Amino acid sequence: MTGASTAERAAAALAIPLQEALGARPADPAAPTAGLLFPVRGLAINPGGTLHAGALGAILELQGFLTLLPELADDEHAVTHHISTQLLSPGQRDEEVLVTAILERRTRRLGFVSATATVGERLVARSQITKSVIAVR
Repeated sequence: MTGASTAERAAAALAIPLQEALGARPADPAAPTAGLLFPVRGLAINPGGTLHAGALGAILELQGFLTLLPELADDEHAVTHHISTQLLSPGQRDEEVLVTAILERRTRRLGFVSATATVGERLVARSQITKSVIAVR
């Protein structure tokens, strides 16, 4: 998306069918890169009735991208090449999960992001995400 604004690029990432199916949306519509909310329901439920780790991982990874996005040039994109997640507390059916992240460091070819998932004051998960910065073709 060469030439697209950060908001347009964030909207494109949120429009990916998996993100839409999981109900991911900006916690603050005026700041689409600041955090994501999604409900523990539908595809985000595992057979035990709690938050599916794969669904959570998809949203953590998305927030990692959104956090790095303002630092990317128009001709750059970022892809995950490593993610390590600790699952600390189960998300329960119909709870709303908030995923936020901070950019720890950006080099020419890498972005290092720390992300957390919470329900209220309860820490559900935390991730360390390494993104490779690539040229847009």
